[in-house]
Amino acid sequence: MEAFGKRLTEARTRKGLELDQIARETNIARRYLEALEAEDFAVFPGEPYLLGFLRNYADSLGLPSGELITAYKNFKIQESPVPLRELMPDRPLSDIVFGRGNGGKVLAISLTAIAVAALLGGGFLIGSRLLSSMPEKAVEPVRSPVLWTVDSKGFSERVYAGDTINVSSGGTAWSLVVEETSPALKLQTPAGSRVIELGQDLSIDLSGNDEPDVRIFVADLFKNDPSRGAEVKIDASPAAGAGDDAAPQETPASDVTLASETAPAAAPGTAAKQTVLFESGSAYPVTMNATFRGYCLFRFESDRANREERYYQKSELLTVQANNGIRIWASNGNAVKIQMIAGGKTVDLDISRPGEVVVRDLKWIKDDETGRFKFVSMEIE
Repeated sequence: MEAFGKRLTEARTRKGLELDQIARETNIARRYLEALEAEDFAVFPGEPYLLGFLRNYADSLGLPSGELITAYKNFKIQESPVPLRELMPDRPLSDIVFGRGNGGKVLAISLTAIAVAALLGGGFLIGSRLLSSMPEKAVEPVRSPVLWTVDSKGFSERVYAGDTINVSSGGTAWSLVVEETSPALKLQTPAGSRVIELGQDLSIDLSGNDEPDVRIFVADLFKNDPSRGAEVKIDASPAAGAGDDAAPQETPASDVTLASETAPAAAPGTAAKQTVLFESGSAYPVTMNATFRGYCLFRFESDRANREERYYQKSELLTVQANNGIRIWASNGNAVKIQMIAGGKTVDLDISRPGEVVVRDLKWIKDDETGRFKFVSMEIE
C-alpha cells in the first residue's frame, strides 16, 4: 500500500490547498499536518492524537480515512524491531562465560585474578579521581511566571504553568491562572476550574449572567512534557465576528419569552417534530451549554459553517454560540444535558432516551401568521 503521507500531500496539492488554510479549517496545528505528510510520528503527544488528526485531515481532503489509518498501523508493525533475545540461540551460562574448552576456563580464571588485583590495589584511588573530575551538573534557569493581557485584537501566545492571563470583557476585568499545560490545559477562573483538551474550543461565562465572556482555543501542547507549555488563543468577545448578512438583529432581552406550550407533532409522513423553546419579535443570538453525563460522541454545526466533532467524557462541558441555529448529533442522547440561552432566558432541553442516537436542529423560524420568531428544537429522523 502507498505511504499515507504521500497520499495526503498529493491530495492536498491536487486541490491547490496550503497547509495554513487546512490548519484553520480543521483546527489542527500546522506542525502536526506537516508531521503527518512526512510520517514523523515523534512530534505527536500520543498515538490517539495522531490517529484523530490523521482521520480529520483525510476527511477534509476527501480521502478514505480508514485506509490511511490501516496503512499507518501496518507501517508501525513492520517497523517494530524483533526482540534481541529472539535472535540469539539458547546457550548455558557456563558456555557463554567460560567457553567449551579448557583454554576458555584458563582464560576466564586469569582475567578474574587480574580484575581482583586491580580492584584491591588501585580501586579507591581511581574512584576518587573520577569523582573529583566529574563536571558539576548545570542548573537550568527557573522561568518566572508571566502576566499576560488580552487586548481587543485577541491573544495568541504559548503559556506555562504559573502564568496569569488578564481578560477584560464588558468593562470588567478577570484573571485566569494557568495551573497545568499537560496532559491538557487547566485554568483557574472566577467560574471555577476549567480543563481544555488539545484542539478543543471552549467558551466560559465569567460574570454568571449566562452569556459567554471569553472563548479559549488550545492550538498546541505536549501531553507528556509540561515544560514546553501550551499554545493558547483567546477571544474576549466570543459572540463577535459574524458577518452582517448572517447576524440577526439584536433585540432587548425583555422581548424574548419562554414558550408556554409545545408545538403539535408533525403530521404522519413528515420528517420532523418541533418543540418551541423561545418566542421573540426577531431572531436573537443563542448560546448552547452542553454538560456530559457519560461517554458520548458529539458533533455540532453552528450557523451551517463551523463543524466540530469529538468524544466527550463525564463532567466535561461545551459551550457553543450561534446567530441563527445549531445542528447537533449525539451517539447517546441521554449522556448529554442541553441548556439553551437567548436574551437572558434559559430553558433545559432533554433530547432523547438512553442509548438513542439523536440528530436535532435548534434554530429560529418565522411564524408567517403572527410575524414573530420562534426558536424550535426540530427532530431529524
